Amino acid sequence: MNESGCPRRYGRMRISILLATVPLLAAGFLFAAPPVVIDDLQLTKNLADGIGAFADAKTATNGEALVKQLQAAPASAAITLPTDLPPAKTYEDRLKSVFVIGSVYKCGKCEHWHPRGVATAWCLTRDGLMVTNYHVFEKASGDSWGVCGADGKVYRVTGIVAADKSADAAVFRVDAKGLVPLALGGDAPVGEPVSIISHPDGRLFFQTSGEVARYAKAPRRKGPADTIWMDVTAEYAKGSSGGPVTTREGRVVGMVSNTQSVQYGPPGKKGEPTGPHQMVIRNCVPVSAIRALTTGPAKDASGR
Repeated sequence: MNESGCPRRYGRMRISILLATVPLLAAGFLFAAPPVVIDDLQLTKNLADGIGAFADAKTATNGEALVKQLQAAPASAAITLPTDLPPAKTYEDRLKSVFVIGSVYKCGKCEHWHPRGVATAWCLTRDGLMVTNYHVFEKASGDSWGVCGADGKVYRVTGIVAADKSADAAVFRVDAKGLVPLALGGDAPVGEPVSIISHPDGRLFFQTSGEVARYAKAPRRKGPADTIWMDVTAEYAKGSSGGPVTTREGRVVGMVSNTQSVQYGPPGKKGEPTGPHQMVIRNCVPVSAIRALTTGPAKDASGR
């Protein structure tokens, strides 16, 4: 017996149990699932080949048609949002819902289809409704448009369902069923941690993290109202347009829109700032503007 009245063998037993647990914990780390590896070149090829196939089959929607649809699209449509979605807490979970969106063209020097830049889109409903920025379609060109997931599957864009130029947001439809949508959250408070998955400069499915920095009005030179932006500190770049801004639970609280560089110095001859670069302001579409796209009359939601 020890001084506490407990047999010493119990103490030795506890130590033995702890020692036996260490290899099990180590084995858990050793047998953890390997990270997802993104193959930019292969996915870009899938996108070009897949969208090109739609053009060859004469089933594609070209850029000119999408611009006309965008201009005629209602500011909102009656969209039933899914309510039974599990939390998308990990990168792997959110990856299923984020897509590369782009178009293709032929150069005239070969028979291959070539991608004409890419942006980001994400899934809103299981039956093919997705969201991206208005400006992604505003000057759309190319013979065929489509989206590509991280799994390499390509779906054709069939039309614009709803769009709001002032909010820089658009809902569009792809020819697909059984997709994995992201849930919409509420307005995230300033300081809320957020993540973004997007495609900065062709680096596909790139995740960055930061927090909500503020909400601010951007005065408009023309139009009925000011635009409200949600600023974040998570980084992004060209190709990130339309990327979802999500919370730790994977709920969408905003969407990438644009950036503004802050430089120290007097304005130049054309009014542009001069001097050394100091920081980048990252303006995002708040979730309230995205929700507003889903509340219109039923007759506008067909996407046809």
